[in-house]
Amino acid sequence: MNSEPESLAKFNVDVHIAKGLSGWRLLYTRILEHIRPESVLEVGSGSPDFLQALEGCQRRVAVDGGDRWQQEFLESGIGFYNIDLDHDPLPELDPFQVSVCSDVFEHLLYPDRTLHMLRTLTTESGVLMSHVPNEFRLAKTLKIMLGRREAKYSHPHCDEYNHPHLRRFTRIGFKKFLEREFKYNLFVSDLRYGTLAGLINRVGIRVPYALEGGPTYLSTNSHNTFERLCRIKQALL
Repeated sequence: MNSEPESLAKFNVDVHIAKGLSGWRLLYTRILEHIRPESVLEVGSGSPDFLQALEGCQRRVAVDGGDRWQQEFLESGIGFYNIDLDHDPLPELDPFQVSVCSDVFEHLLYPDRTLHMLRTLTTESGVLMSHVPNEFRLAKTLKIMLGRREAKYSHPHCDEYNHPHLRRFTRIGFKKFLEREFKYNLFVSDLRYGTLAGLINRVGIRVPYALEGGPTYLSTNSHNTFERLCRIKQALL
């Protein structure tokens, strides 16, 4: 990551757009205010609001499986690639200092293919910010076990048989998956714990996965970057 003051000064988060973000994307903007990258790639971008919020970032690129938002990306000065992550040739791009992939791996036939792409498109000292949903939340799982609902945790417009989530991840399994390509993986879901999970965590007890949001990690292959990420997390606690 470039640490030159002149370069860092160019990075800025548009607070008005960021206020409209929610969940993990909002957390990412808080972390990026500390990292202050010059280049960001978002894979499985959906709408452009997250990358639009990073108005001071010199190079922003989105990859998505649909072209609904293509024109808006381009009008915002954001590069855009419409590809099927499971089957299409992957884009040949110069590596980025930060790559983002949220709520994507669970949709893929070959998630390891996209993870490998993300590693090749992230600089050696760069960071992958990733998240998958927790489909083992206590309340919903109990209703499934009691026969009161279908086995789906999102996309309510879909029936169980054609639900778009092809993979289900645990905190343990997602970290193991990330370790296929990234040596260091920092858990940051605890930065967004709810009331009960936060209370359990503060008293020093491991929070049950059934009470957590989906696993969210900052991944890198640089020990120095990992130490910096640990300091950033501590500052955000």
